[in-house]
Amino acid sequence: MKVIGLTGGSGTGKGTVAARMRDLGAGWVDADAVYHTLCRTNTEMLAALDAAFGGVLTAEGALDRPKLAQLVFADPAKRARLGALTAPYILRASMDALEAQRGHPIVLLDAPTLFDGDYRALCGPVVGVLADRETRVRRVMARDSISEQAARARIDAQPDDGFFRARCDYILENNGDLAALWRDTDALYAILIKGDGKNDS
Repeated sequence: MKVIGLTGGSGTGKGTVAARMRDLGAGWVDADAVYHTLCRTNTEMLAALDAAFGGVLTAEGALDRPKLAQLVFADPAKRARLGALTAPYILRASMDALEAQRGHPIVLLDAPTLFDGDYRALCGPVVGVLADRETRVRRVMARDSISEQAARARIDAQPDDGFFRARCDYILENNGDLAALWRDTDALYAILIKGDGKNDS
């Protein structure tokens, strides 16, 4: 099974690229969706989060994600602690989800934090999706119904374009021309299917 990493910051359009590649035949595992499922169902992880951060579960025993986000957002040490605690659970569940996608010519592992923890080791080539800052701000505001200030703060807390350009094998630019993005995505999909030796797993 050929696993392709897919990454980039909020508002860059990873979902649009993933949807296009899925239309072309790719499998897809969304690490964020895996995490959200764990936040509802994995009692071991939830207990560990509650012990680490205190009072972050709802009355029903699920994770109160807005409350946890408020606790860790502005504190790099707490964000690092959250990542270290949840990473093993997300990785294990992501591996199970990838295995379930066998049969596709390639499987996308869609993870904004692909270069954290052990995700990178699961992938061959990595595709980064980038967009200019103002485009991203508008997209995040519209998608999540948040203020401009909140959208800018979210983007500022994430790695910049240089981070992804230095680490990804391929870059797709997504600044609003959907026809161009689809054309570039289709061309890249053909390369990924064929394999060009760039870190193929």
